[in-house]
Amino acid sequence: MIWSLQVLRFIAAMMVVYLHAALTAYQATGSSGIFPPMIQVAGTAGVDIFFVISGVIITRTARGLTWQQFAWKRIRRILPMYYLASIPAALIAAKSGFGWRETIATVTLWPAFDEMAAPVLPAAWTLCFEMLFYGAATLVLVNRRLLPAILGVFAFSLAFRSTAPIFQFLGNPIILEFMIGVALAYAPLIKVARWGILVGAFAIVAAGPLGIAPDGNTLDFLIGEDAFQRVAVYGIPAGLVVYGTMQVNAGKSVWTYLGEASYTLYLFHTVPISALLTLWIFYPLPPDIIIAVGVAASLLLSWRIHEKFEKPLLGIFTASRA
Repeated sequence: MIWSLQVLRFIAAMMVVYLHAALTAYQATGSSGIFPPMIQVAGTAGVDIFFVISGVIITRTARGLTWQQFAWKRIRRILPMYYLASIPAALIAAKSGFGWRETIATVTLWPAFDEMAAPVLPAAWTLCFEMLFYGAATLVLVNRRLLPAILGVFAFSLAFRSTAPIFQFLGNPIILEFMIGVALAYAPLIKVARWGILVGAFAIVAAGPLGIAPDGNTLDFLIGEDAFQRVAVYGIPAGLVVYGTMQVNAGKSVWTYLGEASYTLYLFHTVPISALLTLWIFYPLPPDIIIAVGVAASLLLSWRIHEKFEKPLLGIFTASRA
């Protein structure tokens, strides 16, 4: 385990949490607080950092595992908490209704049908790509000679992505961010690369003021709208940040613990933030206080869910496989 990357996972999750808390403050008050939206939009890049980290971690942890061991580790890590988080999301979405495509996408994390459909949990669009990457890694573990075929499918889908949703998904340029992580997993350790943290972070933050930050909603992300721009503006700087972080020696600490809980934080952070929005509309507070309360509530809830549900579930599934 590269403990410094575990800390970076927490930072990436907090970037997303802060962005959503700031959006809530703007909805309630018309102001997004001390930082303008052009700076806050950098929180979107937390997802891109996650993707690059995933490429690094999966490449390193897959070594020495059979495809069955690898697939089971990924399934038990991702799906139980995802399904738990999808329950309140489905109850909320049921008020306005959702169709068979969204139902299948929610259960399987496969979004490409005759048209693209997102899971009912909006944050789960990223898990669609995570599971796709895990599937590709599993096939490589089955037979390494399948790697050229997998890359060929990606290249073909990329070339024909305008023709069908399945090609938009399989050929989404954001997959390149996982590949950046795979490449970094084999890169040598170079201390001077620590500067990549500052350079990458500056590039991410500067994207908003420069007017080049990608935009869109969940379906846009799945379809790959402006995805090449996203890889260039956020993906490459995320790679610099991740590679720089890999050069930092770190041990277990409260920060790595928070990194372990970052998946739960990512899945559940919108629950308290959305619930509090109703309160802020009727009892508005200064936007920075709204943001602080939203972030604190998200951290508190995710911490309790991590302790009461995630860790016990991981223990049960680990024991059942032993």
